[in-house]
Amino acid sequence: MSEAPRSRLLRFFDRPGPLLKQAPTTIALLVALALVHLVPGLKPVSEGAALAGTAVILAATAYAALLRAHRGHEGFAVLLIPMIDIVGLGLFRAGTGGAHSMFGALVLLPVVWLATAPKFRYVVAAVLLSSFTILMPYLATPPDSPADWLRGVVSPLVYAAVAAVIHDLSRQQRIRIEQAERLVSERTRALEQNAEMIAQLRESEQRYRALLESFESLWAAITAQAVIATDCRGTVEAWNPGAERLLGLTQAEALDGFRIDRFFPADVLAMLGEEHPDLPHPHAPEDLPQGVRALFARADSDSTVDADLEISTATGLTVPARITVTPRKDGTGQQRGYLLVVTDETRAVEVARMKDQFVGMISHELRTPLSAIIGFLDLLRSDPERPLAEEQREFVDIIERNAQRLLALVGDLLFTAQVESGRFPLECFDSDLSESVRSAVESAAPHAQREGVELRTELPDRPVMVSIDARRIGQALDNLLSNAIKFTPRGGRVTAEVRPVDGAVVLAVRDTGIGIPEDEQGMLFTRFFRASTATRNAVPGIGLGLSITRAIVIAHGGRMEVASREGEGTEFRMTLPMAPPTEAVPKVRIRAGRGERPDARVRSRS
Repeated sequence: MSEAPRSRLLRFFDRPGPLLKQAPTTIALLVALALVHLVPGLKPVSEGAALAGTAVILAATAYAALLRAHRGHEGFAVLLIPMIDIVGLGLFRAGTGGAHSMFGALVLLPVVWLATAPKFRYVVAAVLLSSFTILMPYLATPPDSPADWLRGVVSPLVYAAVAAVIHDLSRQQRIRIEQAERLVSERTRALEQNAEMIAQLRESEQRYRALLESFESLWAAITAQAVIATDCRGTVEAWNPGAERLLGLTQAEALDGFRIDRFFPADVLAMLGEEHPDLPHPHAPEDLPQGVRALFARADSDSTVDADLEISTATGLTVPARITVTPRKDGTGQQRGYLLVVTDETRAVEVARMKDQFVGMISHELRTPLSAIIGFLDLLRSDPERPLAEEQREFVDIIERNAQRLLALVGDLLFTAQVESGRFPLECFDSDLSESVRSAVESAAPHAQREGVELRTELPDRPVMVSIDARRIGQALDNLLSNAIKFTPRGGRVTAEVRPVDGAVVLAVRDTGIGIPEDEQGMLFTRFFRASTATRNAVPGIGLGLSITRAIVIAHGGRMEVASREGEGTEFRMTLPMAPPTEAVPKVRIRAGRGERPDARVRSRS
């Protein structure tokens, strides 16, 4: 037998229909009829009852065939068939001898069918019907002997016990079938999920291979920057072509146990160690220089370190570079090491040096003729032998005013050149900051009056003594007050404040002006930068004042901050330490994700 017919046959017997369940009863009845006609001693005692029982069973069989045709396999409509069979077999038993009929046991066939039903009430129905059919002849013709009565009582009890046992076995079998079906369903679902997971893994593997190929291509294409990966001990683990070009070592050479401190000059390592001597680094070996340990510890604490340092190549050449250090972590978040990105700043440094030289040269060249122009204007105005007419005096005043403005601009350019070159002298003495603010406000008062801006001060009752260069701090205050007045509309207010804090003092200039867009505030201290609000409102200026102010504050060991909201006003805060700094600014520029970026070129006080 082929597989398909066998499968259909198994399904046929696995879930039998009502006609198949009725078949044993019908076949047993036909065999009984054949025996009654063939065996002389089995003649029916009541042909009417026997024929009636036969008709009832055949009607039940026809009803089963009808249900089979309409696909009705469950419910009371199907279980009505064995109930009819019990009645029909009872009539047939009564017609073939009653209590002495050898066909009474046929009643067990429909009883078993009813006992396999899920609900116990069908067992009760089977017991009641079978008891009625067995006792029906006794009611019509009561037996004479007690044994016959006992047989009539015991038989229903036996049928009841058989029905109860079959019902319980059927229930257990149904539970096992349900469990098996559930396990099959779970197994099928697990297999489907497994297949889906395998498909996802294959898809992920393809994506991973594509990403790996893209990463390898990108890694090989980075030649303008050196990208170096190290472990927690500073040993090189990855080395890109840019590192080969900049540092002069091949990948095979760099991966042969080289440590990152090999590429830092001794003075740079010493400087880093002095600036951050207390930063712990538990993963670094004892022989790793303190400078590299401090750099790694800074990366661990601030997540990203951006520094302008000098590095040494394999040939011993020193190169100015910008170095970014970030922690490396694996997929579980455990520290694996550090990633260093090194950018060659040689060209940028040379361009900056040439620019500073050009600005300094031009400033010097302009300062001399401007001083001569202002001097001759003073002589022209004060010559007693040739007095000027009123109109001529106005012309001379205009010329002198613009010459003075140009001279101030040249002074700013010279100051900027000094800052960039590191020649930034400070003459610090103990001074009262409140007095410096009063002087700056008095100087700015005429300007504020002309612009219709109210000028206020908020000063403490006691003097605030700090070691500062009063002239430079006054210059910074003048710049901030001048800007605040220029950017505040008529009727607005500018406030200068001195506020002591823990170990420091804050000088704040606050206005109610046009404000600065949030996305431009990070560029405010860049030379020649002007906010869009300044250009839109045609506010005069060239963008040097804030850069100079910030340089003065940093030179005093302080920090510069700004808070502004467009249309509401701006506040600039200069925070100065109460104790004088030993260095004007850090020797190396480090940006660590948070905090201020000091200017690396302003190195010391002279």
